[in-house]
Amino acid sequence: MKIENTTGKYFQENLEKQQKKLNQKSLRFRQRRMSILFITVILMVLSSINMVSAAFYMKPENIKKHFVYILAFFFLYFLIGNLGKIKKPPLNYKILSNRKVNIGIFFMSIFILLGMFLGGKIGLPFIPKINGAYGWISLGSISIQPAEILKCAFVINLANCLAKAEDRDFKEGAILINASIYLLVYGVLILAQKDMGTAIHYLAIWLFMMFMTKFKTKWIIWAISSAMVIGGVAMAYIYKYASIEGASYKIMRIKSYIDGLFFGNYSDEFGYQVKQSVYAFGSGGFFGKGYANGVQKYSYLPEIHTDFIMATFGEEFGILGMFFVIGLFFTLYHLIITTGRESKNYFGKYLAIGMGAQIITQVIINIFVAVGLLPVFGLPMPFFSYGGSAMVTMGIALGIIHNINAE
Repeated sequence: MKIENTTGKYFQENLEKQQKKLNQKSLRFRQRRMSILFITVILMVLSSINMVSAAFYMKPENIKKHFVYILAFFFLYFLIGNLGKIKKPPLNYKILSNRKVNIGIFFMSIFILLGMFLGGKIGLPFIPKINGAYGWISLGSISIQPAEILKCAFVINLANCLAKAEDRDFKEGAILINASIYLLVYGVLILAQKDMGTAIHYLAIWLFMMFMTKFKTKWIIWAISSAMVIGGVAMAYIYKYASIEGASYKIMRIKSYIDGLFFGNYSDEFGYQVKQSVYAFGSGGFFGKGYANGVQKYSYLPEIHTDFIMATFGEEFGILGMFFVIGLFFTLYHLIITTGRESKNYFGKYLAIGMGAQIITQVIINIFVAVGLLPVFGLPMPFFSYGGSAMVTMGIALGIIHNINAE
């Protein structure tokens, strides 16, 4: 009687199934990496042609700088993301989860932000006061906004905090307290520079990452409801206070936002940019006026190449063009979140979620400001707005996402 060895056959089949799953996962990761790169290239092309059109009154050297910033973005993206390599990347994102590295990043961030505040207060010439804030380092023709670049450091610190909470099964209260320390330190130091817009973006990133933890749905609903009530009461109080003579510039801008949102009455002194931006989107219609045919860039909307860059895009490419760009950003966001969901460890999960939150919240805030649905915060549009600091930040963020996909 012949006895068949079924045990060896079973293990062989099981091994083949596991290998097949690994191959499929590796294929998904490669496809995701290439998809992210493809979308990024499309966004860069669109941003470049839009910048050339919007930069009617810009100096020629500033146009050249924009393309230098794009090169800086791709340099960081390729370097950190280990683009083209699959096995044993020379730069591995997991080093950021090292306790000493994480602490080093945290204290380096404190040192830089505190230095910006103190340097501005004592009047260092390379830390000028711009729009009432000490947020920039000016070195000749080069300007750097540290708080913008340090968004990546904030996400790394918070990802470490939340990953540790998952590994050690912290209670909800402990997670909230530990995570709030990072928000408090970064937030206070940025508010000390009088940069409220950037501080609000840090808060948005923090909230987004906190909602992705194991907090119960009822707490999330309670937090959102409370924020809406507090925000509404604050807006009503500010609107009333703004009628008092000598109200601050920020108070008057918020009043102008409320007047424009509910009554369509934008102040020429405090809401002029938003009014012109709304005109731009309205005149663009569904299909737009056509490339380079926009009129707001002819000094009707000052500094259109910065925070209100999407006004000229909406005017020339219309609602259809805006939907296309927004669709690209949300597709990119979906790929980033999927990267986090399929990461092999909690740190990779929260790191990807944080970088995705950093990008998508900035897109939403910038567009909402441009169409008058939010007060002016002074946040650039990722990839599209003129500025090197934002490009460097995006290069680091997407490089890290690419690196996670290479694990």
